[in-house]
Order: sequence, then structure tokens, then C-alpha cells
Amino acid sequence: MFPNSPTRYGTFSASTIDLAITKNFLYPFEIHSLPEMSSDHNPVLINFFLTYSLPNISGKFATNWNHFTTTLNKLDLQNPYCISSPSQLDEYVCNIESQINHARIAASKPIKPNTTYIDARLTELSAERNHARKTFQCTRNPALKRYLNKINKQINKLDQKIEINSLATEMTNVNTEDGTIWKFVRPFKKKCKKIPPLTSLAGIANTDTEKANCLANSLEAQFTVNNISHPETEEMVKESVTRFRLEIDPDNQLSDPPLPSEVQNCIKNLKNNKAPGLDRINNKMIKNLPKRFLFIITTIIHKIMILGHFPTCWKTASVVPIYKPGKDPTDPASYRPISLLSSLSKIAEHIILDRLNRHLNDYNILCSEQFGFREKLSTTHQLLRVVEYITEGFSNKQKTGAVFLDIQKAFDRVWQDGLIYKLINYNTPKYLVKIIDSYLYDRKFAVRVNNVLSDSKPINAGVAQGSKIGPILFSLYINDIPRQFNTMLCMYADDTAILARNKNPKFINLALNRHLKSLEDWFAKWKIEINVSKTEAIIFSKDKNILKYPPIKMNNKIIPWSQECKYLGLILDRKLTWRPHFYYLKQKFRDLTRKFFPILARKSAMSRENKLLIYTAYLRPVLTYACPVWGYAAKSNLKIIITQHNIMIRNICDVKWYISNTEILRALDYPSFMEFILRLATKFFNNIDNHDNEAIKNIPAYNPDPRIKRPRNLLLSS
Repeated sequence: MFPNSPTRYGTFSASTIDLAITKNFLYPFEIHSLPEMSSDHNPVLINFFLTYSLPNISGKFATNWNHFTTTLNKLDLQNPYCISSPSQLDEYVCNIESQINHARIAASKPIKPNTTYIDARLTELSAERNHARKTFQCTRNPALKRYLNKINKQINKLDQKIEINSLATEMTNVNTEDGTIWKFVRPFKKKCKKIPPLTSLAGIANTDTEKANCLANSLEAQFTVNNISHPETEEMVKESVTRFRLEIDPDNQLSDPPLPSEVQNCIKNLKNNKAPGLDRINNKMIKNLPKRFLFIITTIIHKIMILGHFPTCWKTASVVPIYKPGKDPTDPASYRPISLLSSLSKIAEHIILDRLNRHLNDYNILCSEQFGFREKLSTTHQLLRVVEYITEGFSNKQKTGAVFLDIQKAFDRVWQDGLIYKLINYNTPKYLVKIIDSYLYDRKFAVRVNNVLSDSKPINAGVAQGSKIGPILFSLYINDIPRQFNTMLCMYADDTAILARNKNPKFINLALNRHLKSLEDWFAKWKIEINVSKTEAIIFSKDKNILKYPPIKMNNKIIPWSQECKYLGLILDRKLTWRPHFYYLKQKFRDLTRKFFPILARKSAMSRENKLLIYTAYLRPVLTYACPVWGYAAKSNLKIIITQHNIMIRNICDVKWYISNTEILRALDYPSFMEFILRLATKFFNNIDNHDNEAIKNIPAYNPDPRIKRPRNLLLSS
């Protein structure tokens, strides 16, 4: 580049001697020769109208974390205490995220991809094959064709041999000390499937952008309130929520402000392998923030509580679609949305959730029948309630009827105004209700397919997926579900069951239908839709004939009696023999074992210790899930899964047929299957006896009796 006017004057001088050389130049620009009377040489001024921004780093890169921390320490940031409005809070949070990302880019360098090593023998054979092919194409000599085929076979065999040797070497070198074993095993556990072309009303989606938008359109329809009208409730909710939103709280002082120690403990517990949200700030970056940022984050959370405003940039989720097994892969509805939220927003959620849980526990608001997402409660506890209720009926010669409800899109279609109304009625602190109202309002999402994002779509209903506070909000929304005096209610999140028992099936039918009728009215009132076609009913009885039992109805549709039902991962058959469940476990275990076959096979190069570790961590939990509930089953039925355990141990050790299972386990110092589940059951029942949950306390205490089959009979094995 050079100016249009001369820059030097004289008899024998050049008109322009000043040049500017640029690389990767971008327009616009200006260049001028400035008059300077004191010299025969004019200065040159070049103006670039550019906005400077750091380039994004794609692919793998290495970050110098000391440089990252130092860069952030040098920043001259505004004091967050000066924030006085929601717009200022949004602007400040966006600026903080931008500065953190810029510091990460400035402290990172791309890593060159590893060059693929090609064995010299393969290179030599490939050259020989290519020469033979060219010669054959010129001469068409049949002998050369046979020679070409022979070399191709040699190349394939050698390539396979090299790959097997490479895998064997890698399996030999993995160990638990540096964590390489878990990195090596992870791809065998889950194999991601590519999304095929999707079919929708708009046509066929082939490219990643089309697929992302197709899935986004499908999810947008999913994140809407059910089209159920109840004018009386709608008017009541509208009046209460509108009045609350228009209230002006003169006192902005918090009795329990967030502390830096709380934020620090939350950051320490973050896991490095969690995926970041749209802001691309991962947990490793948060852990390496300088100490001053600890106080900045604490102050931001404090301002969120005072202003009752959740930052807008934290309310957009990146959704990754996961295929549902057994569904049509070309249907957009066959993919489960997994939401990735900002890691910084999850820290704020953790602090808010801690205060919400404190209020719920202090006033004992959550119903005792709800076991989902609660401390010291699991699916096994709820299953024990169900099975103890049924087996107690068997011991008293009673039949038990059960209905397992299927709530359609439970988390995605929560009526948000109805949720705020219930929070107000539970006397939740106003500042928490305002934050949650802001948190749910105007949320958005974008679907990611192979690093391609769809257009942003609104979320008009539901609690935020992937959030810390979402599950407890759903529990509060269904917390006032109707109960009946002659039925038992069981809930784990949205998995709901009602049970009734009596010697006369007509009384069971009457109790269940009465409870279902009250549930129908309640579901319609709060815009919750039940999928009656997927709702199951069963009579637990020793009788052979189930056709004589009177039917039950919901939404004027008959729910047929089933021979077996699945609840919280267990298959419950009519007589509670557990045989169908054990066959289901056997198939599930064998399907998972096939994925690990290359590393757990008899002739695998991996060490025996590592094989046992992988089996203990990934495979055995499949067989032992909820074992305190079904461990009392007959030995002939338990043998179905004990055999799978023993076969796997024999494969891992590569033993001969004449060596007994007892000798193998004694040599390995490894517990047998029954010893292990007895150990789990003993610990489980000891904790049950000291539990503070009212529903757990109501489980009848009894001494195990071998003549009556009940869950605690497993303890007799000791």
C-alpha cells in the first residue's frame, strides 16, 4: 500500500519511497501523506477500521493454565457491586464470559494431530501390488492377475495381524494408576450412532444443518404446555401469579447471602469431564480461575438474589440428540434431548437449590412418598415399599392390585405459571420465587449435530433439562397429587404407581378406580397428560385365572390386566417369582458383555486383574441392581443370573472345565454372587431401620421366616 500523493520532494528523489506491506489484509483502510514543512520527507498515516478479536481454536489444543490465570489477573474489570439493574447484570455476565474465553484462547496452542504410522512391510507390499496392477493392465497376462490377487491377500492378512498386535500391546500397557484403563474401556461401553437422514413434514433432512433444524422443530413442539383447559384453575393461577409479579419488595437485604466458601466448595466438586454449554467455558477453566474471580462469581450470585433476575445468556441450552434404542432412526421424535447448560450457571443454581432445599426440609413440604432426587433415597427404596406391600398381602392371603401410570413428556410440559403458583402457596421465600420465575422465563435452546447449531428456539413449558434445580421443581409441581386412605402411592420423579390390596378383587377394583378418578381431575386441573395406552395394571395373586377380575378405567378407557409389569427397572410378575426379570437381566447382561468381548475374552491380552476390575465396575452392577428387593427368590430362579456371573469369571480366568467355581473364587479372593448381594442387602436393611423418611418407617418390621417369602429372607443366607 502507498499514498496517492508524494512523500518526498527534491530534484533527484523518488516520488514515493514509503510502502506498507500487510499479510491477510482486510478492507477498509485509509492511507495519507501528511504535509510536514520542516522536512523534505512527509510522514505517512495508515488507518485500519478493524474490530480486533482473538481467533477461535478448533480441534485439540493445549492450554498453559499459568498463562491463563495470569492473563485474567491483569484484567481491569468493573466492580460487580455497582450492578443495579437486570440489564447491567446481563451485560456484566456476558463480559466476564467473553474475557474468560479470550484468556483461554490466548493461553492455548493447537496440538498437531498424530501422524499415522504405516508399517514398512505394508508399504513394500503396496508398491509391489501397484506395479503388478499397472503391468497387468498393459499386458492382460493372467499370471499377473493371479499374482496381484495373492499380494492383496497378503496385505489384508498383514494389516489384520498388525491391528491385533497393536490392540494387544495397548491392552497390556493399560493400568489403573494413571487412569488409562478407563479411557481405553469407555469406547467399548457406548458406541455412538450417526444420525441418518431425517424425515419430517418439511421433507428429508440430509445435511447437518437440516438435521439440527429438523430436530429443533420437533423439540419446540415438545416443549409446550398440554392442550388441556380448566378455566377455574387458569383464572386462579393467573390472578395469583400476576399479583406476585407486580409486587414491589422494598427490602432487598438477604438474610442468607452467598459466601465465597460456598462457591469455592462447589467449584472443587466440579468434574473435569463434563461438557460445557454454549459459552464453551468448561469446568477445568473454572477451576483455574484466579482467586479474585471467586469473589466476582459470589457477587454475581448475590446480585441475582437481590434483583430476582437470572442472567439471560445462561438461559440458552445446547441440546445433543441421543437415539432411543428400538425406535425409528429417521423419525425426529426418536431422539432424546440432552441439554448442556453453562457451567457458571450451574454454580449459581447450586447455591439457589441449597436455599430452596433448606426451606423444603425445614417445613417438611415434600411428600414422603416422593423418593426421586432426594438425599438417602433411591429406586431400590421405592421398589422395596412396593414388594413389601405385595408380599405382606400374600402372607395374609390378600390380592394386590397395582396401576403404573405413564405421564406423557412429564418434565418437558410442566405448566410454568402453575409451578410458580404452587411455590407461592408453599410460602417459599419471595426472592427464591422471583429467581425461579426469571429462571424459567424466556428460555431457549439450539440443537447441535456434529458441531453445527440449529436456529434458536423458545421453550414455552417444562423445567430446564440438564439443570440442578429442574428435578426438585418437578417434584414440587406434582407434590399435591391426591392420596386415598385405602391405597398406597409410590413415586420416583414421574414414575407413579398406586396399589390396593384386599381378599376380594371387587374392593381392589373399587379402591383403584376411586383413586384414578381423583387423579383424572387433578391431572386435568394442572395440565398433565396421562398416556393411557402405556399405563399398565396388574393383580398380584396366586390365582391362575385373571380374566374374572373386574376391569379398571381411566379417561373412559379400560386398562387391561397384565401378566407382568415393569417399574423402575424391575419386571414384576403376578406371583413375584422374579423369573421373567431374571431372564430380562440375562439378556441385558449378555448384550452388554458382547460390547466388551474384545477385552474380556479368554485369549485377550489384557491382564486378569484389569479384566476383573472392568467386570466389577461395568458388568456386575447390571446383575445386582436392586438385589435387596429380589434376593429372596427361589434358588432355581436365582441360578439364571448366578450362571451368567460364573461364566464371566471363568472366561476372565481362562480356566479348564474341571476346575470348580468355588476353587476359582477362592484363588482370586473374589466373593461369590450370593455373598456379594448378601453383603449389599445387610448394609441396605441396616440403613433402612434407621431411616427418617415416614414412608420408609411405615414399611412393616418383621423377623425373616423361611416359610414366608419376603425380601428380608435374604438375610437368612448368612
